[in-house]
Amino acid sequence: MIKLKIELFTLRYYHDIIDLWKRSGIEVGSSDTKDEIAKILKRNPDLFLIGKEDGKVVAVVIGAFDGRRGYVHHLAIDPNYQKKGYGKMMMDELIERFCKEKVHKVHLFIEKHNKEVVDFYKKLRWNIREDLIMMSFVPDKCLYKRDIDI
Repeated sequence: MIKLKIELFTLRYYHDIIDLWKRSGIEVGSSDTKDEIAKILKRNPDLFLIGKEDGKVVAVVIGAFDGRRGYVHHLAIDPNYQKKGYGKMMMDELIERFCKEKVHKVHLFIEKHNKEVVDFYKKLRWNIREDLIMMSFVPDKCLYKRDIDI
């Protein structure tokens, strides 16, 4: 029996999701401070989801909508709760919410070495784009930092 209860994220669960991301292997950086998380929560309150089992946060996903495209950030399932279908449940709920927003296309980014995550999304019928190259620019090198302790 699946016991996952999906609900909207609130900042009272901030430390729970940071811990979950770290235990799941997601690098926590300067865009994951409490202030930065509050910004995306304010912009996309209906797309930032947590999943709880017996009151414990065991899943999280950040959905973002820029008015044109949807984005998926930091989907994580507690390692002790994986292989229960929770990742699919979280994504199904997020996609349903994107549909309500009339999002035409949703993007996500996966580090190349993370084959298990690529395989997960392939099972959900996501496609690898061979026609794009992802590029990044850091306008303020003092602001952006990778792998920080929060």
